[in-house]
Amino acid sequence: MMKKFMALLLVCCMTLVLFSGCTQTKTEEKFPAEAITLVVNYGGGGSTDLSARALAKAAEASLGVPVTIENKSGGSGSTGVIEVQNSKNDGYTIGTLTYSPLAILPYQMTVPYTIDDFDFIMGYGEYRYGIAVKSDSPYNTIEDLVNAARENGGMAFSASGYPQPFAMQKIAEKEDVIFNYVPFSSGSDAVTAVLGGHVEATVGIISSVVPFLETGELKLLASASSKRWDEAPDVETLEELGYEDASIQSYVGLGAPAGISEENLKILREAFAKAFEDQEFQDLMVKLQLPASYISGDEYKTLCQEGFEANKVLLENVTQ
Repeated sequence: MMKKFMALLLVCCMTLVLFSGCTQTKTEEKFPAEAITLVVNYGGGGSTDLSARALAKAAEASLGVPVTIENKSGGSGSTGVIEVQNSKNDGYTIGTLTYSPLAILPYQMTVPYTIDDFDFIMGYGEYRYGIAVKSDSPYNTIEDLVNAARENGGMAFSASGYPQPFAMQKIAEKEDVIFNYVPFSSGSDAVTAVLGGHVEATVGIISSVVPFLETGELKLLASASSKRWDEAPDVETLEELGYEDASIQSYVGLGAPAGISEENLKILREAFAKAFEDQEFQDLMVKLQLPASYISGDEYKTLCQEGFEANKVLLENVTQ
């Protein structure tokens, strides 16, 4: 009887050891084993938020776990970036890392992070900009704006923040004229300033300008990005007009706190790269007028680093 009891006890112990070992291995080896949080550094309903939500939804199929969105707006986009920086670097908290808070904002306010504080998953969208005026404006070309600024001792333009003013700065430097930047809290407010006659021109993002191109209230004088707009293919870029290095860039991407394991980072990169190809995501990017542009994690980090260095000179010389 005692031998049978001991044998049964031994079997039970071995079963517990095996079960415990399997459970431990599963916990240690499987990633992700629970929901992932994606911190969005702007408020709900905007292009960054909506694009991140669509990308997260598409990535769930590959990751096998939910990807939940947490909006942390404020500080011109820096609040959400700080939230990611301060999170545990286990891959379970990632976030949108937009270009401006990384490559421009550190020159304008004190932030506790640098680009090296993050491991980058990918870049997935490129914001595009253009210079527009009111439809009944007497100015029909960039040359017209330059001549008016020269004759009048300057000209005011609106924008919702950097990098938009860089475009006018480059023109001003080449032409030796003055363009005075009038800041507004949003792209729509900057456009409203033009429509109301408070400023002569605006440097706006596609999504803020196109609706008024369609209604005929605005006219686009030039693309301030490296490419012409699909919505206005006949309008030339600033570089095509002879203003070298005048195109401005800004991107949205994903990243995690620095120090995430190479294996977990690889899983995240592969899952979101696959999600980028999702048709619903691609369709939404078209609807948001935020051109989908895939950039690998390493390339996106390099892009932000190079932008950070270049923007130092631009911001030192900016005309306010």
